[in-house]
Amino acid sequence: MNTKALRTGYVASIVGISAFVGWAICFVAILVVNPLFMWTNVQDYIVSTQTTNQSFMYIAMVLMIVYAASFVIQVSSIGEMVEESNKFYAKLGGLFSIGFFSIISLNYFVQISAVRLQLNNGMTVGLEQFIHVYPISVIAAMNMLGWTVFFGLSCVFTGLSLGNTRNETMIKYALLANGVIVFVGLIGYLLDSAVVVFLSMNLGMGAAVLIATIYMVKLFKTNLQHDSAHH
Repeated sequence: MNTKALRTGYVASIVGISAFVGWAICFVAILVVNPLFMWTNVQDYIVSTQTTNQSFMYIAMVLMIVYAASFVIQVSSIGEMVEESNKFYAKLGGLFSIGFFSIISLNYFVQISAVRLQLNNGMTVGLEQFIHVYPISVIAAMNMLGWTVFFGLSCVFTGLSLGNTRNETMIKYALLANGVIVFVGLIGYLLDSAVVVFLSMNLGMGAAVLIATIYMVKLFKTNLQHDSAHH
């Protein structure tokens, strides 16, 4: 078994858990520290950014970029350890994970850099379509594409590539469940249902991803120990 892949996957899984837990803490902090913002127009959003603490939001965005990068590594590491007959599914999972990482990272980097700097400089003409808290902006749609279609397909194919050990089974069902959950979120987004999007993309996805990543840590650690015992 590829020891480098196992070790890298183990580290990436720990980083993934840390990033996701950090994101959850920031999400709660945003709700506690700031009043709930409901989109009205770009002028009201500017006032909101100027009168509330935006630090937790930007930290959360950075953590999601970190998580997405770690997920690509996790999936790639899994692809190195699954049975030969399942490597095709693992490869598809890896390819979709790259799409997921690329799309959501583009969104979050645009928010952290261009949108933040333009807001700070009072440059708001044409900015609405690049603010992802505006639910029907172009950038918000791209972000949802990444989190639902690409992330969902990556989870489904990666889940299908796994075997039947206890750790692999737990990861498999958590990933398959997450695939269903984010597809429900996509339908909710297309139907403009904020409740469905919130429940699926925050609570449902959060629980499924956390379970999957915890068992990835266990899987890589167990296989590393097993590999060391045979050398």
